[in-house]
Amino acid sequence: MVPVLIEIGPVSLFSFGATLALAFLVGGVVLSGELERRGLSRDLASGILWWAAIGGIMGSRVLSLANDWSALLADPLGQLFGGAGFVWYGGLLGGFAAVTVFLWRNDVPWSPVVDAITPGLVLGHAIGRVGCQLAGDGDWGPPSTLPWAMAYPLAIVGWPHPPGVRVHPAPLYESFAYCLIFFALIRISRDPWRRPPGFVTASYLALSGVARFLIEGVRIEPRVVWGLSEAQVIAVMSVVIGVVWMFLLAGRDRLMPAIAALLVLGLGGCNLGPPLAPDFVAQDLDGAAVRLGNYRGQVVLLNLWTTWCPPCREEMPSMQALYDRLGAQGLAVVAVSEDDSGAAVVRPFVKEFKLSFPMLVDPTGAVGRLYLISGYPETFVIDREGRQLARFIGPRNWTSPELEAALRTLLDTGIWPLGPDGA
Repeated sequence: MVPVLIEIGPVSLFSFGATLALAFLVGGVVLSGELERRGLSRDLASGILWWAAIGGIMGSRVLSLANDWSALLADPLGQLFGGAGFVWYGGLLGGFAAVTVFLWRNDVPWSPVVDAITPGLVLGHAIGRVGCQLAGDGDWGPPSTLPWAMAYPLAIVGWPHPPGVRVHPAPLYESFAYCLIFFALIRISRDPWRRPPGFVTASYLALSGVARFLIEGVRIEPRVVWGLSEAQVIAVMSVVIGVVWMFLLAGRDRLMPAIAALLVLGLGGCNLGPPLAPDFVAQDLDGAAVRLGNYRGQVVLLNLWTTWCPPCREEMPSMQALYDRLGAQGLAVVAVSEDDSGAAVVRPFVKEFKLSFPMLVDPTGAVGRLYLISGYPETFVIDREGRQLARFIGPRNWTSPELEAALRTLLDTGIWPLGPDGA
């Protein structure tokens, strides 16, 4: 990971900017060749790239701002003109809209030109994801022990994990997937006269949608609806639009195998049932690293709290009483303190309240961000397979008959009788 490629005095060449420039250069070369293949003028390439760049940047920025209204309202000028915050799908929509205006103004047929654009677009996206990898822009996945997992200690957005933790290099997964899609589109484009205009673009929408949906499964992104991230929702729409478009262009008989393959891939990437609880590594009070995944096979009550939080202190005695009653039956209570001072302030608290369940510390707040908590305390019920079944916001009396009965049912049968919010 190399956020800065060259640094000469006050001048720095950032890896993300360099790869972005390379993506546009390579995309432009591919675009010129694809235009010529379709009997169109190569001179269109410069105008298309210019309009795509302007529209893409604007669309990407708009969607980024729309995802964080609170920050925009708190600092409108800083958010509008700041250098950070871009979303790929916003750039894709903005770029396509701008290019559409350019083609309309120059009376150029839309479908053949967009077919010429898409191979270079997907290859540029693959190169851009290499830039994300080099810069460490936060696109990585959850902790992993796979041989190719890696750490991002120099990440431009900050590295939230303690030493020794490695994660899925999701940008590389995405780059590899888009390279495969590029070769598929080039093969489809090899003889553009054999297929109707628009077929390459429709194929891109379907294939890239499946790829992004699957890769989002190993990225740490907020889930907005039905356990899906925003990108997954858009990816599903992309697949639907692409498949329907291909169906209309090519006819049912030729497309049935492709549709079947896309459905198999899509179903394989869906979470059938509750989502997996994000894995993480934190330190215990003696400084040893503890992984949440080590508790697989037990029902876990994961509690995120701080010593300065009165509601957290209020619920701790009932949590200890619950652990005393159900710990021997397979209930693991795992509390993660997010106090800035770490173990130094947690040890006296544990001694005062006579707590015997595992106590971990996370001074960086990385676990809270991973679980998208809104405050303290928040508690998550995780089953023996590691699936997140429920989220409790605020304190609870953990020895209440209803909660204790629900946890006993989960321990005995694997069924969580309450809702995802504990109601």
